[in-house]
Amino acid sequence: MPLRGLGKVKRKVITRSVWVLALAIIVYAALVIWSDSRKNIATLQAFPWVQMPLILVCVTVNFLLRELKWDYFRRAAGIAVPRSGSFLVFFSGYSMCISPGRVGEIIKPFMYKEYFGQKMRRTIPLVLCERASDLLGMIVLAAGAAGYFLAGRVQGADAGGLGTGLVLGLLVLSAVFMAAVIWLGRQRRLIHAVLEWAGRRPRTRATVEKFKDLYDATYPLLTVRNLLITTTMGSVSWFFECVAFDLILAGVGAPHTNLGQAAFVFCMSTIFGGLLFFLPGGLGGFESSMAVMLTYLGVPAHQATPAIFIVRLSTLFYGALLGFVFILITSVRYHKRIRWDAVEQAAQQSED
Repeated sequence: MPLRGLGKVKRKVITRSVWVLALAIIVYAALVIWSDSRKNIATLQAFPWVQMPLILVCVTVNFLLRELKWDYFRRAAGIAVPRSGSFLVFFSGYSMCISPGRVGEIIKPFMYKEYFGQKMRRTIPLVLCERASDLLGMIVLAAGAAGYFLAGRVQGADAGGLGTGLVLGLLVLSAVFMAAVIWLGRQRRLIHAVLEWAGRRPRTRATVEKFKDLYDATYPLLTVRNLLITTTMGSVSWFFECVAFDLILAGVGAPHTNLGQAAFVFCMSTIFGGLLFFLPGGLGGFESSMAVMLTYLGVPAHQATPAIFIVRLSTLFYGALLGFVFILITSVRYHKRIRWDAVEQAAQQSED
């Protein structure tokens, strides 16, 4: 029964995600060829691909530590599901990291509902808090590594310091934004008062009630203790992907960069792509900001472009492939396939 169900998994959500993945690969290949094909291809050929298993180990450690952070929030929220099942659901979520729209955000709460009967209004806050702790962790990492980035700037490469100022300004803005959001989230009386006022209108009453349930489920997770623990976990987990990026930079022939600079560039590119771009996986924002910052460090284009290609191959695309494998494992384990039309419908309802 489950094996027959697996043949039906290719619904339109999967199909669109695969098309996004294919398009991204084509774009990256075109970028490598268009910028300076001979030099870029030569750099890729000279890359020590024997180190790719070590790079993937670092990325996988990040995934595993983030799963522990997710499980911390799950236990703090009092959501009782099997530990092994929660592990499978979390890694299944990586399959949607390149999905269009909000399907990627909703897949894990939906799987909790399908496999363990958990109400989505209780599990969606896990997604919100896990993403917030990821962002906080990267802000902490970037702040700690900013000095290395400033020390490694090439004179004149960033328009007299203007470009660096914009990057540091984005870091400060991100920190202020997150602090403001968390502070506002802790103002329970104020939020309830605003919601009660907004719910007086019949047209908005149903939506306001949904938002109130979502907020009340999120509020207990936003304690100082929870945020300190999960931000620390987030910083440690993302540090391993920074190590992977440092290995990649060394492999493409940019050994003059150090781990601190790699950490700053990687975290700021992720923050920039996540905050200012809405394409799946931050496509476009991540690549452009990383290319610019590597230029500030004096990394030539024929090294920077292949490095960006390899880092996305070993993080975003690797994560998506791993996620699809875990979806199949979960479907077989619980003898129930994912109803992708229902996932998309739930994502649409979450936007309403």
